[in-house]
Amino acid sequence: MLTRPIFQLQLILLAALLAGNTARCEDSAAAETFFETKVRPLLIERCYECHSREFDEAQGGLRVDSAAALAKGGSRGAAIVAGDSAKSLLVKAVLYDDGSMQMPPEGKLKDEEIEILRKWVANGAYDPRVDDTPDAEEPQIDWRQHWAFQPPQQAAAVDKIDPRSDDPIDAVALERMAREGIESSGPTDRETWLRRVYFDLIGLPPSRDEIDSFLASERPDAARRVVDNLLARPEYGERWGRHWMDVARYADTVGYAPAKREPRLLESENYRDWLIRVYNDDMPFDRQVTLQLAADTIDPKNEQGDLDAMGFLTIGRRFLSNEDIVDDRIDVVTRGLLGLTVQCARCHDHKFDPIPTMDYYSLVGVMKSSEYRDDLPSKLALFDKEKTTDHPVWVRGQRGNRGPIAPRRFLTALHGDEPPKFTHGSGRLDLAQAIVDHNNPLTRRVLVNRVWMHLMGKPIVGTPSDYGVRTELPVQAAVLDDLAVDFAEQGDSIKHLVRRIANSYLYRQSSQVAPEVVQRDPDNWYFARGIARRRDFESLRDTILASAGQLDLQKGGAPVVVSDGSPQSRRTVYAFIDRQKLPALFRVFDVASPDAHEPQRYYTTVPQQSLYLMNSPFILDASIKVANVATRGLPTESLDQKINALFLRVLKRQPTAEELRYAIEFCQSPIDPATVPVSPASAWDYGYGNFDEARTHVPDFKRLPHFQKGRWAGGPKIPDEHLQYTSLTPTGGHPGDVIASVRRWTAPQTGEVTISCEMKHPSDKGDGVRMSIASEGKVLFKELLMNSEQSVRELAVQVKEGQVIDFVAEDNISTAFDSYQWTIQIRFQSDRGVIADFDSKTDFSGNPDGKQPRLLTRFEQLAHALLISNELTFID
Repeated sequence: MLTRPIFQLQLILLAALLAGNTARCEDSAAAETFFETKVRPLLIERCYECHSREFDEAQGGLRVDSAAALAKGGSRGAAIVAGDSAKSLLVKAVLYDDGSMQMPPEGKLKDEEIEILRKWVANGAYDPRVDDTPDAEEPQIDWRQHWAFQPPQQAAAVDKIDPRSDDPIDAVALERMAREGIESSGPTDRETWLRRVYFDLIGLPPSRDEIDSFLASERPDAARRVVDNLLARPEYGERWGRHWMDVARYADTVGYAPAKREPRLLESENYRDWLIRVYNDDMPFDRQVTLQLAADTIDPKNEQGDLDAMGFLTIGRRFLSNEDIVDDRIDVVTRGLLGLTVQCARCHDHKFDPIPTMDYYSLVGVMKSSEYRDDLPSKLALFDKEKTTDHPVWVRGQRGNRGPIAPRRFLTALHGDEPPKFTHGSGRLDLAQAIVDHNNPLTRRVLVNRVWMHLMGKPIVGTPSDYGVRTELPVQAAVLDDLAVDFAEQGDSIKHLVRRIANSYLYRQSSQVAPEVVQRDPDNWYFARGIARRRDFESLRDTILASAGQLDLQKGGAPVVVSDGSPQSRRTVYAFIDRQKLPALFRVFDVASPDAHEPQRYYTTVPQQSLYLMNSPFILDASIKVANVATRGLPTESLDQKINALFLRVLKRQPTAEELRYAIEFCQSPIDPATVPVSPASAWDYGYGNFDEARTHVPDFKRLPHFQKGRWAGGPKIPDEHLQYTSLTPTGGHPGDVIASVRRWTAPQTGEVTISCEMKHPSDKGDGVRMSIASEGKVLFKELLMNSEQSVRELAVQVKEGQVIDFVAEDNISTAFDSYQWTIQIRFQSDRGVIADFDSKTDFSGNPDGKQPRLLTRFEQLAHALLISNELTFID
């Protein structure tokens, strides 16, 4: 029997024990509530995207989606030390105190979010999440057995299947088709082939005389002679140089440029012109590559102009971080020339391909051992630093988190486990030699596949810049390999490669195919048929200019702006490419983005393309010019002759009897003004005169006589002897001394206009500029702007057909610092239902011909319809 004191003591102890258990239960419930309401949502929102199985990401080897994963940690060890937030890497990373470890990388957490994580770890890091799904093992692929890492082999001989070809690639491809029960579509007609090969080799259509001459020829080698002739034309280099500019991420600006930094990438055009030259000269590809990576060792004084070849490295975006510039250069070299995504190894060993992080930093050392010099004969070149150094691996890609030193050398997968160190300066020359080495199985496959893609409409290898182990053996791999072997044996001649493919039976196949073939091979990986293709933007624009008799075939030189309504008629390869503000027109028509290496263009069909072709000033003005040049010298009464001439000019053929009948009916039908487009550029005139405010107009208006570099002025030099600084540009201008610069708009019909303007005198010097809007006896607006800006919103004016509205800028007292900005938008609605929009910037034109504003005639509308027809805009 227990005595009373002992019994009381036991009761006290039991009560204390029960109280402790209750407290622990309450603590556990509080910890669970804190985790579920505060910690888990924060981890999901800010961390899971890069560190969870849900997103298939474990950057740096770290996952945060379970207690076990946090305890295991990543490449730096355990992420948390329960009860000690000061020693926990997770807390250190979110505090941003360590420059080499700052998470999340897109921006620091809020103070209250950091406190949640700190408090959670300090209180024991309660975490009920169980990781009951083991990490899935990636299927192991022996890259040494992967087809792309095997030397290409010449195609084995097969029985010739089609007697119309003597090229082994045709026999090999046709035999591969036969094994799958797929039949070739058969050869296309001779005229279609001719149009196709002109488009592919020079980007321009054949003339009618060239078509007739080819069709009339009975020579067995007529097609080969056509190919040889096109390869010898200077337009070939312009066409194929542009293809490589996509690979090289060509642009004429650096990208984002901070204040006071010059956005223009000086001498960018020299790289473009170098490409055009070497394609025309058929410089062997191995030498092209060597010069693009290391011309400073071969032509250091630029005596041959080859130093400009290094634009391949330097023409890319100039990022604010030098590490990103280096990364971009590694990417263009490895994806562009080798078809390997080495860039993926910046932070960790490549997830799939045999590219360790050490390989990436070997190339970082090569690039960082190169530099610009102020005294270089080319602004595109790099030279080796006096002191070249190897670079350390940055663990997880974080600067300062140093790992082992990566010696400058080639990729281990392509040169054994221990490639020899580079010995020539930075190593760029060694790198180039390793890339073009004939033992390298990738380089020539990659190049051949790109050439095939441009000629056949799609690549043999569907990922032209990724030949990693996940890239399956292509259907026509034997064709690719045979071409690669032959390419090397023929001295890396791209012209030989183009000639061979263009003369093959595969290239001659029709794009018309039986439905069962499409069902068996919907994506045409067997290449059993030709591919009907839309013209790319460059060929489309050049073809329209050629049809209008306006194409300027001048070669080389500074880039020209082609997207702002200006009348530049140079070939589109010479267009100014603004990397930071790529014109919407280029994006609409799928021009390659210059931001990074572009493996291939993806052709889309979107409404904006049709809207541009139907309404743009460029197309409407071209329609007028085509109609004029096609019928020059023909009697006005011979409508059928004029229609025939128009079809020959645009489509290079005569109309069918039915087309001719419909065209005659259309041209003879009355015009419905509500359906006829207005040519916006033709409504504007650019001139000068004296503004008579009392009479509210410019009685002595005269056109400015000289247009140069996007500016109307009095002469080639400013100030001009007579008109001083008087000038007009797309966005403004400058008045002369007591001479106003006048932008005149003329109403195409009677109706109402609504005017909106933005005007500005930006200088804080000078005495300002007087701005006036006047028409038919009324001053609609006037203001003196001096280091100020002014807006006009929806100023409504009734106008008669032919009535002018003058936008006048005059000096105040002196012409010093009188440059001004003035952009004008006009919405026009006629009494007959026509609605049209005018914009002084986008409509700006340097062509003084055909300036009388008017609607397109029926015949010009027919020209417009032919210019935007599928027959012109598509190949086949």
